[in-house]
Amino acid sequence: MKKLYFNGDILPMTGEGDTFEALVAEDGVIAFTGSLADARAFAADAEEVDLDGACLMPGLIDPHSHIAGSNQYVVAAQLENCKSFDEIVETMKAFAELNNIGPDSVIMGVSYDQNSLVEGKHPNRHVLDQVSTEIPVVAIHASSHMLVANTRLLELTGITAETADPEGGRYGREADGVTPDGYCEEPNAMWPVFGQVQSRQKFDMDQLIIQMQQVYTEHGITTCQEGATTADQLAMFAGFAKKGLLKMDVVSYPMHGEDVDKMLADYAEFDSRDYTGHLRIGGLKMFFDGSPQGRTAWMTEPYAPGDEGEGYCGYGTISDDDAYDYMRKAIDGNHQLLAHTNGDAAADQYLRVYKRALADSPNEAKHELRPVMIHCQTARRDQYEQMPEIHMIPSIFTNHIWYWADVHLKNFGPVRGGRVSAVRDALDCGLTPTFHTDCPVLRPNLFESVWCAAKRVTKNGVQLDEDQKISVYEGLECITKNGAFQYGEEDRKGTLEVGKLADLCIVEKNPLKVELDEVRDLKVLETIKEGETIWKA
Repeated sequence: MKKLYFNGDILPMTGEGDTFEALVAEDGVIAFTGSLADARAFAADAEEVDLDGACLMPGLIDPHSHIAGSNQYVVAAQLENCKSFDEIVETMKAFAELNNIGPDSVIMGVSYDQNSLVEGKHPNRHVLDQVSTEIPVVAIHASSHMLVANTRLLELTGITAETADPEGGRYGREADGVTPDGYCEEPNAMWPVFGQVQSRQKFDMDQLIIQMQQVYTEHGITTCQEGATTADQLAMFAGFAKKGLLKMDVVSYPMHGEDVDKMLADYAEFDSRDYTGHLRIGGLKMFFDGSPQGRTAWMTEPYAPGDEGEGYCGYGTISDDDAYDYMRKAIDGNHQLLAHTNGDAAADQYLRVYKRALADSPNEAKHELRPVMIHCQTARRDQYEQMPEIHMIPSIFTNHIWYWADVHLKNFGPVRGGRVSAVRDALDCGLTPTFHTDCPVLRPNLFESVWCAAKRVTKNGVQLDEDQKISVYEGLECITKNGAFQYGEEDRKGTLEVGKLADLCIVEKNPLKVELDEVRDLKVLETIKEGETIWKA
């Protein structure tokens, strides 16, 4: 079927100021761009789609998130607006009652932020015991780097006073210094709890994946990511793909700590540049540190004094030797590497070890892999300057500017805190940065990511380093053409050009023709994947 789009602003993202009157999509690809008269002559039999003044642009590309975690928007109590422990308890109790959750299941809450609570600290098991002492209860932090379990869930998980802190993680302890208080910090400490939680959650996943994709498609996204894939998750998404349940492209990155070799072997049909049922394995994933707002990101200079004591710099989560071995697995296997890196000390480690692994690898195509530094909250200018030589891409979580930069200013001071998400430095160093929201940490509103990078103002109204501001057009490149480049798909996605996929997004207004503050809340009217509507307002 042919469709001809006209009577609106068309934003092809091929260059600032570029536009044309009409676009024709045929058999899933863009077949024509140009004048309306020529489009009608080219496709006289096409169905005409009147944009009625709306803006047609490329489908947005999410360069880092966790679609498997987006189910939390459907299956968990939303705690982001809670201002106290009491509100957390009340919200989770109400959720449990509404959903008739019993002892054989679990009560889950997501997105609490201790920085927004009047208590100014994380809840503990005693707080969650007020929700239930018989049903397992878990509250997951907004960063997804820490959680709190109630006493019943700790018992089921087997975390006791004798349980040692895992490498790169920590269990909170009570005043005696040994009894677990329910707090679990960083993935290695959290996975045992998640094992219990996931085994108790009974969902119709075939139905749930439709709702999970809508979290993305309602924001104009046509390509998204599962950015820390476990073996169970890969099996699940492979099943979705084979059943034809994926309507958008999903790029999977098996995670360090899993049996990655087995995952790649078992799902070899998806380990390709091409998609099978809208799924492919894009590379491998690893972690170097934690969360800056959670004070676990690894810094070269100390945080402001806190409970951890003087000189505290956070900590890394992996040794150089283990990181090197995993990097060689990726590079030698011709796989792109994604690495979670928030603190500048973690960024130093990533750059240092990747350079060594790259130099040692015999892979002749090793310089074409485009490794990605994920988050880059405190990446320094000199670190961005090192990235071009190893073809590294910074994927920047710019929403931190609005949501957590007030905390960063408190933790790091006005200079370091003021230049978080330093996109201008990345651009000036000749890089092709991308923007992400780390969904489910935040909903995947990439227009908000652009607004954050262009305005650089915090929730409390503090203006961050204005030298790091960018233009709206530069921000739009980071969520379209740069995202395609990160995935190595710039030949088929990211811009509206003949021969590329008809991955399209119809937005109520042209982002380049509205006031900056309007960009944040632009409404997507329709999301189109390979010429087919996959979401419509």
